[in-house]
Amino acid sequence: MIPVLSVCMIVKNEEKVLNRCLDSIIGIADEIIIVDTGSSDNTKKTSFDYTDKVFDYQWNDDFSKARNFAASKARGEWILVMDADEFVDRESFITFRNQLQDRLVKENIFFVQIVNFLGEDGRSTSLNYHERLYRNDGKISYYRSIHELLKHENGVEIRGKADLQVFHSGYMSSTVNEKNKSERNLQLLKSIKEKEGIDYYFLGNEYYSLREFDKAISNYKKGYQIKENVYFEWVQKLLIRLIHCLHYTKKDQEAMDIINSCEDLFSNTVDFKFLKGKIYANEWKSGEAIKIFEFILNNKENLHAELSLDYLEQLPHRFLGELYEREGKFDLTVFHYSRFLALNENDDKIWTKLITLLANHSSKADLVQFIQKNIFSRTTMTAPRFLKILLASHNIEVQRLVIEFDFENQLTAVEQEAAKVKYMFLQKEYNLVADTIDRNMFEYLNALLLTNIFSIIDLLLLTLKLNHQKYKTYIKQLNLNPKVTSLLNLLFLNKRVKLSESEVTVFIELYKQTVALQDEELENLFLYKKSLMLNDQRMLKREINQLIKDKV
Repeated sequence: MIPVLSVCMIVKNEEKVLNRCLDSIIGIADEIIIVDTGSSDNTKKTSFDYTDKVFDYQWNDDFSKARNFAASKARGEWILVMDADEFVDRESFITFRNQLQDRLVKENIFFVQIVNFLGEDGRSTSLNYHERLYRNDGKISYYRSIHELLKHENGVEIRGKADLQVFHSGYMSSTVNEKNKSERNLQLLKSIKEKEGIDYYFLGNEYYSLREFDKAISNYKKGYQIKENVYFEWVQKLLIRLIHCLHYTKKDQEAMDIINSCEDLFSNTVDFKFLKGKIYANEWKSGEAIKIFEFILNNKENLHAELSLDYLEQLPHRFLGELYEREGKFDLTVFHYSRFLALNENDDKIWTKLITLLANHSSKADLVQFIQKNIFSRTTMTAPRFLKILLASHNIEVQRLVIEFDFENQLTAVEQEAAKVKYMFLQKEYNLVADTIDRNMFEYLNALLLTNIFSIIDLLLLTLKLNHQKYKTYIKQLNLNPKVTSLLNLLFLNKRVKLSESEVTVFIELYKQTVALQDEELENLFLYKKSLMLNDQRMLKREINQLIKDKV
């Protein structure tokens, strides 16, 4: 009897993720074909734990040839292509496999939806469709050395969309950096002699992932110019990514021109509407932005997302929370932040915003009750994480909650000590903090700083307040990231300097904490330091003036 479904994979040095992938398909796929292209870790050993169909292949810079070699070993009626850093939901995969067996299918090639986890921790996602499922009749094969596509030898491709999601972690920052994927892909894409529009789209994507936005823009524009059809799926994605790049490079008018032309062409695509709202929000056109995000939420059932499902509900709630907070509309702000956190409880920044808002509008007893009921009950919330959420607030009463709750069973001894020192600092007992540090030597201070409960920001402020020379020397010897050499010269030597963008961010954070402490001497000192900066003062004006306004 012919097997229904063969899963074919090409792998190299995938021991960190291969178990997750194979655990999700074992016992559901009728056979698993694994082609190893030169692993030096335990990838092959792991592969043999799941299947005896493991083959070696000499890599030759051509993904299609490797995939076609894997397919040549498959006996199933259908072939599903997966990578080691992907996985499926087993229950959904069983349903998908049974449907494939039971129903008549006219299509011979299917797109599968890929859900990509992005960033440092995979909390955001993007979507795309790949040709991953095809009939194993010997007439369909992959072509292109990279970003491979399927074709029928007689040109009779009948395509459809499979009811299957594949989850992909390979675009998370740590994985991309570890494997140098972008550099590898760039070399393969550049080697294509006669490039099509889609090749420039893929080139743009690689530069986008490297944050080389000007190069990405150039390639996206080339790809769009030589496209064959504006309604090809990759063209719409190109336009969305081009808008992102233009926005990142502060070319918002050009981005808006593209959005306005695309809204008629792709009226049901949420991405263009969302990006327009985001640009309006960044331009402080709150009214226009609010209308767009409210429209998205009210019409999300009739819209679809090309790059990210977050554009349909999660991120509109977040933006609306921030926009209504600007306008001082407390109830609406709390509503939208709460709805956002119901969809994404891992966003610490929004937890901080919500707790701070509640602290400003309710009693301490009510705030503590809210925290105990709505935050401590969450399985993802740990004590160290909760402390950092509190300490990210610039409300002194929120920060002082670090000693309000019993964390002793959940914090290390060092974290408990850091919380005590932090509380002394928040009480403006600066000399007591210094005495505690001096009594325990600098190894003790190193340990405190590693917790980030008593932070480098606190140490800088303490040093400025006490004019402590020993601490100045210590701070200059720290291997701080980002580098803040110019900032330290400004703070400790009163030098007139121009700060880097990252140093400006640290300066603002220092001033925000100073305002939270309600230390007039430090506030006046920072306003003096601000006058020594050679930066365009507009970089600081909005943030600092808003802090002064809030204080008044």
